[in-house]
Amino acid sequence: MSSSAILLVVTIAFLTVYVVGVGGATATAIRIRERFRQQKVADSELAPRTSRELVLSAPALPAAVDWLRRIGWLAFIPALVLAVFVVRDYPWVTPVAVVLMVAINAFYFTAMQNMGEQLTFTAEGFRLGRGRGARFVRWIHVTELTGARVGTFSAMKMSESDEWQDPRTRPNVIFFRLNRALTPAGKTLYQRLIGFTYYDGVVRNVFGVPTDRLLRAMRDWQRQALDAEKLPLRPARP
Repeated sequence: MSSSAILLVVTIAFLTVYVVGVGGATATAIRIRERFRQQKVADSELAPRTSRELVLSAPALPAAVDWLRRIGWLAFIPALVLAVFVVRDYPWVTPVAVVLMVAINAFYFTAMQNMGEQLTFTAEGFRLGRGRGARFVRWIHVTELTGARVGTFSAMKMSESDEWQDPRTRPNVIFFRLNRALTPAGKTLYQRLIGFTYYDGVVRNVFGVPTDRLLRAMRDWQRQALDAEKLPLRPARP
């Protein structure tokens, strides 16, 4: 077998791993999101309580699929470099690989926007995620909760209940700010690069609950915790 044929086989192998890993994760994410669209959460379930936790499940990839997704992305760069810069004797490889990658990546990033972290409300605070990677925030440390609409290239703060809200800009995230005198709020390098400095975290709403309802529920849980501690509730930032 000639060297060009070997390069072709290696390129196709990397492309196959990429397609199976990233493409399979994309298809799985779409199916999971469709199942979550059918779930409904009643207002009574969001009401604050002291006896037990409230867990809002988020669509997430199974561990095996997430493992394949990571392997697929590891194969992405070698497949791209081989298809575009190395394999010269087969001119059809480059356009096929580029079209395939552009299509899969477009569907991937759209589908993964609907994946999220589990959100748990407790009497003391809320927990984002699960296991070792979970982040716990105490209600008494939160100074501001704000809904917003975040898109690919834009962001817009949600209006308050007594203000007009553009129906085309439905909020999809909740930003929260912490009392930095009481708790450390370190920023990642990515947050610093994009200018995410005022707020200390974000809750992506993928729970099948309108964001305004979720925001009201979080404020109710916080108010319950502050009442228990006999602390004043800070008004929202104008």
